[in-house]
Amino acid sequence: MDSGKEASYSIGELARRSGVSVKTIRHYSDVGALPPSGITEAGYRMYSQEDRSKLELIRTLRAAGFGLPEIRAMLGGESEPSDALRLQLETVDLQLRTLRRRRKLLESALESGVGDEHRYPDRAQALGLLEAREREAFLAEHLEKGLEGTPVDPETKAGFWRAIVSDMPEELDEEQLAAWTELATLASDERFVESLQAQTNPVSASAEGDFDSASWNRALKAALDEAKLAVSKDLPPSGDREQRVVGDWIETSARAVGKHGDSHFAEWMLSHHERTYDPRMERYWELIAVLKQWKYDPTIAKAYGWLIEGLRWRVPECHG
Repeated sequence: MDSGKEASYSIGELARRSGVSVKTIRHYSDVGALPPSGITEAGYRMYSQEDRSKLELIRTLRAAGFGLPEIRAMLGGESEPSDALRLQLETVDLQLRTLRRRRKLLESALESGVGDEHRYPDRAQALGLLEAREREAFLAEHLEKGLEGTPVDPETKAGFWRAIVSDMPEELDEEQLAAWTELATLASDERFVESLQAQTNPVSASAEGDFDSASWNRALKAALDEAKLAVSKDLPPSGDREQRVVGDWIETSARAVGKHGDSHFAEWMLSHHERTYDPRMERYWELIAVLKQWKYDPTIAKAYGWLIEGLRWRVPECHG
């Protein structure tokens, strides 16, 4: 014998006593999870009572879902059993979350009348099965499409990423799941993506020099802040102070594209915002708020409408 251990079982005897096949024991030995305690002069593997106990442990760990490399590391002292168990627990939790999402998907399919018209869960419902990281990747891909070919300053882009893509919740309740499936459908709608592109592309195309997207966005944000205040006080955009807000917005926006804030630019701004306004964008942010459990602020959409109305009021005046 090559070991000081009491190796009293041949591989066949160990198989009979443990109920594990000779082939499986040999495989465990070959990969290093259950090395024999000894080898006879004739080359036969021999196992000890300790090996038999270790074999039982291997069976238990395999039943719990551990792979042989993990088991070999645990039994060889290369990793703490508690760490491996914690990892396995996380895996089980992940599987449970996936099963819960699949259950919701199947329930939704049944409610939609799968038996009548042989309808199956549609693409939007199937997207509800995605994990948080997969949802982030999905939205990132479609956000990139929406910004494709558009010069966006890094600060603005990072803000979009934080608001839309990052920190997706791992668990979705019923309301969040419904919001996600609607959001995923909207984000993958080519017409919606084109609308997102149209909001910025014409601006950069009209710039006489380099388009200063940061200044353009700051001008819009400042105008929206003033518009929100006016909306909260129920003030129309036709008042003197309110028209100064609109005028400042026109002037700072014009500078961002290398133009003068004259009547022609005011007319262009009105045309641009009317043409690129998509009411679905408001719904998009509503769904993001539900998904991330934010408090949605509807005054932003109202403020944007207020600014467009202010441009409508101003443009005829400029021609007068």
